[in-house]
Amino acid sequence: MRPKIHFTAPRNWINDPNGLTYFNGEYHIFYQHFPYDTSWGTMHWGHAVTKDFQTFKHLPIALYPSKDYDRNGIFSGSALNYNGKMYLYYTAIKYGIENPEYIHKPLIKDDLIASQALLISDDGYHFNNKDAKYKVVDVITDPSLGHDQHTRDPKVWLGKNGHVYMILGSKVPNGDDFDGEVLFYESEDGMTFTYKNRFVDSSIGNMWECPDLFELDGQYFLVFSPENLDGYPRPNSNAAIMPVNFDKETCTMSKAGDLMFIDYGFDFYAPQTFLDENNKRTILGWMRMKEVLEGEEWIGLFTMPRHLSCKDGHVYQDVHPLIKNTFVHTTDTIDFDEPFLMKTTLEDNETITLGGVKISYVDDQLVVDRTAVSVNNDELYNIHKTPVLNGQCDLEIYYDEGVIEIFVNNGYYVVSQIIYHLQEEDTHISDCTIYTR
Repeated sequence: MRPKIHFTAPRNWINDPNGLTYFNGEYHIFYQHFPYDTSWGTMHWGHAVTKDFQTFKHLPIALYPSKDYDRNGIFSGSALNYNGKMYLYYTAIKYGIENPEYIHKPLIKDDLIASQALLISDDGYHFNNKDAKYKVVDVITDPSLGHDQHTRDPKVWLGKNGHVYMILGSKVPNGDDFDGEVLFYESEDGMTFTYKNRFVDSSIGNMWECPDLFELDGQYFLVFSPENLDGYPRPNSNAAIMPVNFDKETCTMSKAGDLMFIDYGFDFYAPQTFLDENNKRTILGWMRMKEVLEGEEWIGLFTMPRHLSCKDGHVYQDVHPLIKNTFVHTTDTIDFDEPFLMKTTLEDNETITLGGVKISYVDDQLVVDRTAVSVNNDELYNIHKTPVLNGQCDLEIYYDEGVIEIFVNNGYYVVSQIIYHLQEEDTHISDCTIYTR
């Protein structure tokens, strides 16, 4: 039941990918991890390395609570290859009041004290949680600047001037609710950060998690996971991407276009980008799961890594060549026990069914309906639609035990979903080509 080319932890809970980096000839994957149960609890950073994103070497937990300021959790963050060492930035969590009956959750929901911290590793394999941790951004005390409990998920990068820059997600009050925002910080040494600038928008949710800023083909993009979007599929929270204007000197940011979802299957959340060994912008996202699969002891997985490219102002996604180039054999049959790639083109009002998942081209939209293989009957959870496709519906459908990723029109849109109760016999396809590894 475990996927073969999607990353999963050996057991128990995972959520956000963290600290993604190519370091000393290997890809390092860190991840939010509760090592004691299949539900969320005190966050640690799990750790694995890979060279091909198909075989993973699982390593001991890298970051764990060890300081007063991070005693209740090592929340999400990122990695920087700096001065020949691996710098791991994370949000340090301390509860206002610990629950004496269960220390892995606060006594009062969201009773968090959040600061930003750093652990420096010499080699990416050894992590001194006692002596190599440093607090780099203290708790925010000015509510007009940001939230003391909900400022988190540092993403860092090295500027051409040699300075280290950090973007954080946060929120600020607006009447009875909040506006989502990002905060920018700058450091000359990667350890002492000063506030630089901010960007606030009242129209996109009320808290921005996992922000990520990067440039593609001369255009900057902000990737983030806004909570409580007031729109389809309300009231869910989803990962989004938006073109922005960004001044590297002042860290001034403004909108330069419309927001869109990175993935139109709403299990996808909290992605992080990084540069691969060929300096190509690559993204990896968490696939949220509603329940543990039968007979398993793990929950949560990551998408396949995807290359990002920009054409005519739009970001395309394509499966990373390390995986995509392994699907070289054609076959006439589908084996659901092994990963496969199916390429097909749907005509108007055409529907195919793959293991109980209905994939339709209706009203110039791709509609993916997983009701038959889901864990509930909620239409907003089970029926996912892309925006209009302008008269063309070419599909690359990747299936791997328990997960499906559909790339539409060369990755113009993507729809990914968790499959809980596969129905192999409910497969009806035609005019397609199937590839195996």
